[in-house]
Parts: sequence; C-alpha cells; structure tokens
Amino acid sequence: MKLFHLVMNDTHHLPSLSALRAFVAVVQTGSFTEAARRLFLTQGAISKQIRLLEEHYGTPLLQRHSRQVQPTPSGRTLLPVAQDVVERLKEVERRLKTQTDILSLQVYVTFAVRWLMPRLGSFYQQYPLTQLRMDSMVYEPSELDPSIDQAYILFGRGHWPNMQAELLLAERLSPVCAPGMLAQLSCLEDLAGQTLFHTTRDYEEWMAWLATQQISSLAQYKHQVVDLHHLAWTAAASGLGVAIGDMELLKDELQQGRLVRPFDTVLETGCGYYLAYPDSYADHPGLQALLTWLRQQATGDAAT
Repeated sequence: MKLFHLVMNDTHHLPSLSALRAFVAVVQTGSFTEAARRLFLTQGAISKQIRLLEEHYGTPLLQRHSRQVQPTPSGRTLLPVAQDVVERLKEVERRLKTQTDILSLQVYVTFAVRWLMPRLGSFYQQYPLTQLRMDSMVYEPSELDPSIDQAYILFGRGHWPNMQAELLLAERLSPVCAPGMLAQLSCLEDLAGQTLFHTTRDYEEWMAWLATQQISSLAQYKHQVVDLHHLAWTAAASGLGVAIGDMELLKDELQQGRLVRPFDTVLETGCGYYLAYPDSYADHPGLQALLTWLRQQATGDAAT
C-alpha cells in the first residue's frame, strides 16, 4: 500500500500531456494562433494549457518578442523533454493504431453534415469491422503533420506537402434560394437589393460567380457573412436571401425541392474535396476500406 501511494504521489505531480503538447506546438509555431490551428483547439484553450503548465512549474515558460512567442530560459530547459515525451507517445499511438481497423479522420463540418453522414450507414454495412474516429473542423489546420497517422477530408486544389491526396468531389458553384423566392428572380438584375450570404469576408465565391456574368461590383446587393456554408444554405432555404451553393453537396436539397437554382450558370472553380493522408498511413486497412467506399459514393454521385 505504501508503494502504491508513492507511485500515485509521483504521477500526481507530473504535468498533463495536453499542456505539454500545447507548449511544444506554441514553441514550434511561434504563435498561440498557429498552435491552436495545429491542434484543432481554440486559442483560449491553448492559453489555458500554457497557464496551467506555468503554474505547475511555478515559472514563466514563454515570452513575446515582437510578434513571435519564444521560450524563456526555463522554457528552453523544458522544451527537449516535452518534445521527447510528445514524440514517444505519438510513436506508441501509431503502433497501436496500426494493429486495429480504427481510422482517425478529420473532416470539414459542412462536408460531414451535407454529404458524408447521410451516406455513412452503407460504409458500416460494407465494412462492419472498421471504426471511424471522426473529428469535425471549421478551418483547415495551418500545417499537416505527416508523422501523425491521421486522414483528412480537405478542401483545396489537392496540393499538401508530404501528403497523398485523391479528389472526391469537384466544386461546382451556382446561386440557390428557397422555392418561394424563385418568382422574384426571373433575371440577373433581380438580384439587386437581395441579401447574398457569404462564408468569407472577401465575398470570394459570389465575386467569382458574378464575374462569369461580367459583374465586378457588389455594391447593389445586401450582404450577410456566416461561419459555415451549412448555415448559409439553411438560411437560403428559409427564404432569408440567396446563397452560393455547391451543386454536389446540395444535390439532395435540389432534388427534393428544398432549394432551387434561379440561374443556369455553374462555375467550376478547380477546387474540390480531397481525401488526404500521409504515406505512412497508406497501408492502414481502415483507410483502404474508406478510400474504396468514397470512390464508390463519388462515382455514384457523378452518374446521377
């Protein structure tokens, strides 16, 4: 019993792994914001972990220099130990994961809600022994670590350093609205005065589509920015305005009449949704099952 208490006391006074991971990420990126992106956490969560770690050791570990965060002398003492702990645990996790069919997958929220989740039942029917450990994300991480056994469904042009990427769905954009608004939008000029929904503050998608109509100014429209495409499309379906829709992700809504297309022009942007993964993960049985199934689903969509 005495030995048990000694062991418990020793482990009780060790810092948390989450705090060490946050510390290493901040030092490596030189930024709380970039560390948060790398670890898929909020900046506030990173700050809290650093604060707990500094309270644990009773000394400042980081300091700001101009716009970059650097370790203090105490932080430099801790850094190699913290890096070693994090890397060793990554290696153990990698070895354990490859012994199972559990696949770790991170995916954009909108893609998950609109395309992946409604189809996922058929995946488990085909591959009942494969489990997906899914995490959603709003923003792509600033850096993908190829040493981590992790697959992603990312949006872009298919180029991520040290990652393999396979196109699943190409982006095809066109305005969408509620059926009740269709009579108000008989021609392009009728868009003037309407609320356009955006997911970026530079109005990038609307600007690109309107450029195909030789329109370069958005001054005649009202604008509403939301965080997610999913929210923009839901607002449009409720009759609150007009959104730019991805024809692949909105196929069910368009077929069922919850959304309609007031204009025929479809913009192919050259971007799309890709399954991306490091070379070290390529032979994972769960990844191969997922890739086979995704190809089937994407091919089926293209045929309809």
